[in-house]
Amino acid sequence: MPQKQYTDPYSNFISEDRKSLQNNCQPLSGIRVLELSSVVAAPFAAAMLGDAGAEVIKVENPSAPDALRGWGVSPESKGVEPYYFHIGRNKTPVTLNLKTPEGVAAFKDLIQKSDVFIENIRESSLNRLGLGHEVLLGLNPGLVIGKITGYGMDGPMASRPGFGTLAESFSGFATINGFRENGATVPPIPLADMTAGIHLAYGISLALRNAKRGVSGGQVVDASLYEPLFGYMGGECVNYSVTGKVAHQNGNELAASAPRNIYVASDHQHIALSCSSQSTWENLAHTIGRSDLIDDSRFLTNADRIKPENRMALNQVIASWVADRPTEEVLSIFDKHGVTAGPVLSFDEISRNEHYLARESVKTMKDPVTGQGAQMPNVPFRMSESTNKVRFPGLPIGAGNEVVFKEVLNYDDDKCDALMNPK
Repeated sequence: MPQKQYTDPYSNFISEDRKSLQNNCQPLSGIRVLELSSVVAAPFAAAMLGDAGAEVIKVENPSAPDALRGWGVSPESKGVEPYYFHIGRNKTPVTLNLKTPEGVAAFKDLIQKSDVFIENIRESSLNRLGLGHEVLLGLNPGLVIGKITGYGMDGPMASRPGFGTLAESFSGFATINGFRENGATVPPIPLADMTAGIHLAYGISLALRNAKRGVSGGQVVDASLYEPLFGYMGGECVNYSVTGKVAHQNGNELAASAPRNIYVASDHQHIALSCSSQSTWENLAHTIGRSDLIDDSRFLTNADRIKPENRMALNQVIASWVADRPTEEVLSIFDKHGVTAGPVLSFDEISRNEHYLARESVKTMKDPVTGQGAQMPNVPFRMSESTNKVRFPGLPIGAGNEVVFKEVLNYDDDKCDALMNPK
């Protein structure tokens, strides 16, 4: 890699980070990902590949950056772009105007030097730019293209625009989420988007096994927003096909097993409990001094316990026992007897929880130049023989222009200047 000297502090930081990627033992070390996408699903897939050591170059329109940069931004956020800070992690952001010949040419050069291309652009728009999948695979026969759309690339709804909220509804999730009296409920987080992003990252990782940059093995990984979340509905889907019973909202309960709910202690704190197997249910009954319930015909088996009237009666027994005691006492008794229960944590409690801190589930990251920092979720799994890690949070738009144009594309100063300062 050429040894470059930069005056911009972001350029220096990014250049040093690129050098470090060449000498690590991360699973995707040596893989380069080019991302042309916005908001959550596809960018989240790219972030996960970056966690595994891939070099991720994120392309944005200089006049219309990723809308995610504006999510959650307020005077209280102190200059931090909360959602982009997290999902823009490990990415080198560059700006290219793909409506200009120079921008398209630079993009094609990046395609030839990449292993993966992640996008969520309308196919018609890519074709108008001369960047359709066939063109890109012609430039790089080993390119793995990861694409996320609302409804997939084929089928009667393929051309319709899609967002996570629509996918959460279309997948069946909203019809079983929440409480029946409130009707269908969508989640307060971009659940469909992040679920789709996980699945796209998985599909890309599989495709990379047979791909060789510039040579062969390239293919398109087609992910929709609704199908991964629909996959989580597998039990409900099978049950309907066998019994004809349509799943509905059960609040905090699980339709397939009981007891499973959230209960309120005497100090008004909430406690989650799930004793859905026979042994865990019997352990709970013994612990709360109601061993007699084990032989009660209403609660003999899970099939008995999930009947609506029996479920209600069982909930009343458990809720009454919990309501007579403060949270600390309830959790202490449950912990002593191995009852599968735990506290319902708020974000302020998570930020200081000893288990989160010991396992580094929460990670404090700082912008490498400004020093502005925030806590964010860490990589949610560990590998014994290799590392996955968040190297840095989301960086400002265009922060990587100079490094990418000079180090990755080997452009001279005049060409770099023309791209970074278009007339």
